[in-house]
Amino acid sequence: MNQYQKTTEKKKQAIIQAALQLFKEKGFKDTSIKSIAEVAEVSPVSIYNYFGSKDNLVALCVNDLFEEITQQAEYILNSDLDFKTKLDHAFALCQEKMSQQISDYFQDKMVKDYALSSLLMKAITTKKRDIYCAYIELGKEEGLIAEDLSTELILNVMDALNGMGNQLAHSDILETEVEQIHQIFLYGIFGKNWAYLLWYFITCPVHLNQLYILIQGCKIYYIKKKRK
Repeated sequence: MNQYQKTTEKKKQAIIQAALQLFKEKGFKDTSIKSIAEVAEVSPVSIYNYFGSKDNLVALCVNDLFEEITQQAEYILNSDLDFKTKLDHAFALCQEKMSQQISDYFQDKMVKDYALSSLLMKAITTKKRDIYCAYIELGKEEGLIAEDLSTELILNVMDALNGMGNQLAHSDILETEVEQIHQIFLYGIFGKNWAYLLWYFITCPVHLNQLYILIQGCKIYYIKKKRK
């Protein structure tokens, strides 16, 4: 990186930090490009050249706030955990920690400022998709996610479930409800026990005789119970 690139990057970071500060203090609507430029000590023209608009700055502010979360997601992805555990952790990271961090930083501004809230939700969804995409590709590589399923389609389903999580009312059972949404995505409405059993017999043909024995045993149990 040459000196010009270093100077440009330094200006961009100053603009992002100034925008974060002013969005937090004044909200989105009452923060102007001119005021961001003054705090960042750059010209308004520089902001337009680098970012195009005030709206685009929100997404970059979110990226800055979520830098640590992104690093945690990459660490989990590359860990020795089994894939389902990795995905569970990724869900928790994206659904709980992201929402909590945004809420803690902007506090009541999101409630009062609809424009800011809308842009933040859009930016958060984009960040979640970036993280989930890497996990989906890993799942396909490991043969745990069907290769013929479109990654885009899976991401759209996850967006819908995350949207449900965002709409849940804050309560003592919020964490449990979010966890149940994750379980529905991973295992369907029949639950993980049935999903694990089905996966076990489908992926292990050598055990088909055991499945036959299990079915016969269930039949015998049912007949005996009916006779009683």
